[in-house]
Amino acid sequence: MNKKSRLRLIAAAAAALFGFAPIAYGFGIGLQPTTVEMEVEPGARTRQVVTIGNVHTEKTISLTMGLADWSLDKTGQIELTPPGEADSSAATWVRFSPAFVTLKPGESKQIIVDMATPSRLTRSGDFRFALIASTILPEERGGQSGVWKKYQLASLFYLTAGDAASKPTIAAGNIVTTPEGQSQLALRIDNPGNAHARLDGEIKISGAGAGPLTMPIGNLVVLHEGTRDYAVDFDQPLPAGAKIDVKLENSFAPQIEGATEPLPIYTIAVP
Repeated sequence: MNKKSRLRLIAAAAAALFGFAPIAYGFGIGLQPTTVEMEVEPGARTRQVVTIGNVHTEKTISLTMGLADWSLDKTGQIELTPPGEADSSAATWVRFSPAFVTLKPGESKQIIVDMATPSRLTRSGDFRFALIASTILPEERGGQSGVWKKYQLASLFYLTAGDAASKPTIAAGNIVTTPEGQSQLALRIDNPGNAHARLDGEIKISGAGAGPLTMPIGNLVVLHEGTRDYAVDFDQPLPAGAKIDVKLENSFAPQIEGATEPLPIYTIAVP
């Protein structure tokens, strides 16, 4: 791992919908940062501040803070499990305070997250946990308070330790037709490395009688030793003899100090 520790805070929309618990931001709750990427040293202590705010103009909201393990399925949906159960869990390294907050309209408070990396680790690479804010709010129906629902919002943490490397590759790609008859680019991205990859780039489409068309790809995460399926719908027919180039670069490559690592361009020729 790099000698110089790196910390990245990501405020993208990584706050997630967990099972029956919808995103709470629409009900006046915000949590920042939504993602923390941190390279840590064995035996070291680190601290991160997470800010939780009530942007509602009328309601006072009370929230309970907690921890969970988390992962992504092949399509990128977040899956939660109880803290400390997963092999990749860092939840047992973590203490936070306060555990309960009440926020008046427009008020925000800070949650202090302290992390103590064990001095002896069983392996190098990624460890993860999620800091979760939970609340129960009434569902408005017909102007009256009806069923109460549980809502959760999370800040996702990646702690990368030891001799870590992310090694994403585009393992497969082809053009498929959806049941609705729409053309779709389907990619499979593998990451046999022991650290996650965060991919950005573009899809470039060229063909006879058509100028190049580009489509962005951003913030595509592939967990360590994981596989990610990624699909892009085309809203118009592909040109005759189309060529599709997929250009990606990995912005989380702990094996490279201070740099991103480009992936080989993946090309698909369409008859």
